[in-house]
Amino acid sequence: MKDTALKIGLAGLMHDIGKFAQGSLTVSKEYLNNNAGLYQPFREGRHTHVHAVYTAAFIEQMADRLPKQLNSRGWGEGDAFINLAAGHHKPETPMQWIVTMADRISSGLDRDTFEHGEKIAFQDVKKTRLLPVLESLGPSQCEHFNSEEKFEHAYPLSPVTAQSIFPEKRLGKGRRAAIAEYQGLFDDFCNHLKGLYHRKSNIELWTQHLDSLLMTYTSHIPAARVGDVVHDVSLYDHCRTTAAVAAALYKYHANSDTMEEAIIREGGHEKFLLVGGDFYGIQEFIFSSHGESRKFRSKLLRGRSFEVSLFTELAARLICDRLDLPMLAVLLNAAGKFHLLVPNLPETRRHLIECEDKINDWLFAHTYGESSLGIATTPATPDEFHAGRFRKLWDRHLQNLERRKYKKVDLERHGGAVTDFLASFNNDIEPGKRLCPLCGKRPSDAKTEADNVFRPERTVSCALCRDHVFLGANLVKDQMVAVCTQGADIKGNDCLLTPIFDEFQVIFRNSPLNELAEKGQLLDLWQTGIEPDGSLSCKATVKLINGHVPCYREEDNYDDCLLESARSEGKSEEMIDQINNKGGIKTFSHIAVKARHKDKDNKCRGIEALGVLKADVDHLGMLFGCGLTERRFTVSRLATVSRQLNSFFALYLPHLLSQKFYDTYTVFAGGDDLFLIGPWNKMADLACELREEFARFVCHNPGITFSAGITVHKPNTPVDAMAEAAEEALAAAKHAGRNRVTMFGHPVKWKDFRELLRYREVMQQWLEKKYISDSMFYRFNHLIAMAQQEMDIPEAKSITIDEMNCVKWPALFRYSLARNINKDKQETALEEVGQAAAWIKTHRGALSIPLWHVLYEKRA
Repeated sequence: MKDTALKIGLAGLMHDIGKFAQGSLTVSKEYLNNNAGLYQPFREGRHTHVHAVYTAAFIEQMADRLPKQLNSRGWGEGDAFINLAAGHHKPETPMQWIVTMADRISSGLDRDTFEHGEKIAFQDVKKTRLLPVLESLGPSQCEHFNSEEKFEHAYPLSPVTAQSIFPEKRLGKGRRAAIAEYQGLFDDFCNHLKGLYHRKSNIELWTQHLDSLLMTYTSHIPAARVGDVVHDVSLYDHCRTTAAVAAALYKYHANSDTMEEAIIREGGHEKFLLVGGDFYGIQEFIFSSHGESRKFRSKLLRGRSFEVSLFTELAARLICDRLDLPMLAVLLNAAGKFHLLVPNLPETRRHLIECEDKINDWLFAHTYGESSLGIATTPATPDEFHAGRFRKLWDRHLQNLERRKYKKVDLERHGGAVTDFLASFNNDIEPGKRLCPLCGKRPSDAKTEADNVFRPERTVSCALCRDHVFLGANLVKDQMVAVCTQGADIKGNDCLLTPIFDEFQVIFRNSPLNELAEKGQLLDLWQTGIEPDGSLSCKATVKLINGHVPCYREEDNYDDCLLESARSEGKSEEMIDQINNKGGIKTFSHIAVKARHKDKDNKCRGIEALGVLKADVDHLGMLFGCGLTERRFTVSRLATVSRQLNSFFALYLPHLLSQKFYDTYTVFAGGDDLFLIGPWNKMADLACELREEFARFVCHNPGITFSAGITVHKPNTPVDAMAEAAEEALAAAKHAGRNRVTMFGHPVKWKDFRELLRYREVMQQWLEKKYISDSMFYRFNHLIAMAQQEMDIPEAKSITIDEMNCVKWPALFRYSLARNINKDKQETALEEVGQAAAWIKTHRGALSIPLWHVLYEKRA
């Protein structure tokens, strides 16, 4: 039955491929005429929906680029695949009705109409471009966008890249140019189609790769392009939703023995379960630190962050495998949460409980209750997915998921003492090392003592921490991530010591592993990074869960500031050469050194320090809950917004860092938030650029903003302490009103932050031109503090004379300036430096942001 569920889901995924092919794929009139009666409905004296015939033509003409099963009758039960995919507008069998109903449910989800404006003529379909949901998202925005003309932006018709995810100003495009754009996109898609891995060896794997390729090439094509329809849902999201609905609907009717047209078309019964999964304890899992963990901090962080992504991906896979559903059943998966659509059957609920218990048994055994996974279910009828009704269903689902948080640990199953904890320690290991030195929680495992991942160190750790170092070390290499069954025939021992959930093994390879795929032992093959030009790989499944990580490059060799730092720490230059030439991940110490620079006398200046940037989108829950009208609140648009937001953090951000902020380390970035570590003096500029680019990404929608917190730390600061400080800085920005950034303890609006950074450059010029003495520059600190105290004085409170001392700061400023000004440049210096009084009065304590930048940069 799993083959048939996959066939139905894949038919749903490809049912509208004809919309992409129409006008670009050469199809004879004879073929169109011969198949019109088979696939096209006949209305008002003519055949309509010609794209259905193009779907059939695509499947037949691309037979050499598709798995053979798609053009043979021996795959799965029931109808031929081509009839399932192309017959959705003229269904004649129960299985064809499954795809038809899935298409109708999906169309009902996403096809609202404009109240005003002209309709799109059929001959102009190629000129129609995808409108950005993000431009109209927001409680005060959505009602305004009641016609196409209200949208000022549209997405370019191009593959998804780090550049193309940004909407552009709408410009009229001629029909000939528009047709040429479609033709080029379609030809490029077909060229990559023949290069997909596993076409001959494993159709389920190939389906995942096709899903990824369709995401790349059809995410900027509108699903509906004629009439007065709101064309802000992509062809990909419509097809992807159709695939999920089709697979779940088929399983429901097949298992309940109701595979009849009338019952399939009935929409009032609860045929579906929305399944939500939420991983608890992400921060504790990623940022825990202990003892010797500093030696492997960067690798541990990368490995732990990546394993959190693996947990949610593989939890969803475990559920799909147990329910005999394809991975197409996953609707959303980002930021530690996932949502699936599955059939509402008694065995489904039983399997969900078994999966949740299995996952949490494994997590409890390895994290002792710090981390767990909660699964919540919500029954749903097909009719509840239609526009106007879906909001209530989704709210009910989120409430169920929220209530699940109050039972993060099953106390009946996992409560009480961990009775075998002391017995799990290995007394053969050297005393003092029996407790894992990297996490300080789990017993060390003797198998890790000679492990290659720790070389040249001689370290022993628990198996899980060893796996985190293994993952972190391999993620930066140009390899694909392969998820295999636990007992897969893997050559070598470069794999996990602790398979995830005791089910899944992870390895890194450069080949498609066809032998494992043929045996059914290869479950996933992911390309987790992006190409240097910002494009996506088109051979394997793209999973953007590996952000930018700085590695040693040729230009880092013999860096004078790096060598100076190494000498001060007692390290030899030979050791630095050895580290540099390995091309591995930069340590946090070396990232901190990148904050130093050479002055005009060729001396290294500036403090060695790390900057931490934590940011997330403001009011995201409210934006999802109230940012769309009732008729536009659909799962397709939720998927679209979720995917698009994720692409900014998981696709654009790594590309930006690799091009302009190379020495910045990604702890995590995806969903709607980020956590970055880099040279402290680069983080303010990075935050500003991100804010400006995010505004461009959301079409300068004033209702969609993000806040950030920036903190500065010594390079040996424990990671958990850095994370806590960054979280507090972000919270301060949120508390001050959101759409702000906090640095050096001062939350300010973004426009003020940009202005303060401009002052930084001016202050630097004062020192270079010797307008004022160093002592005067340091005295600014005291004056700024006094100005802040003046602003903090409550208006309705009586104060003492001593408390009034702070109001003297303007007089002290003028006095100090007169005494410390450069007499040779007195007139110019007084005019230039004198403007700082206005800055202090306007920004008060926040003026320490540019001041401290300059002070820290000039230290020897």
